[in-house]
Amino acid sequence: MVLTNTLFHNIDVLLVALIKPKTTVSLLTQFQIPVTIEQQASYIDLLDIASVSAKRLKATEINLQSYRQQIKAGLDLLIDGF
Repeated sequence: MVLTNTLFHNIDVLLVALIKPKTTVSLLTQFQIPVTIEQQASYIDLLDIASVSAKRLKATEINLQSYRQQIKAGLDLLIDGF
């Protein structure tokens, strides 16, 4: 499953990140955001974020508004934390 940033409109470049199933392996909490989608425990790995052209990416129908604050906090940490 791929998470796409649909919070901002009228831009050609989108940030995307893989959503991976959560396992029993310890996560690096500074680089992974835990999420639950359709009762499935998952996480977004900030090290896997990439930018892609919106024209080349098929949109998915997942509402990201509920995850906006977690995504922004993770990106702020990634950018400002180093």
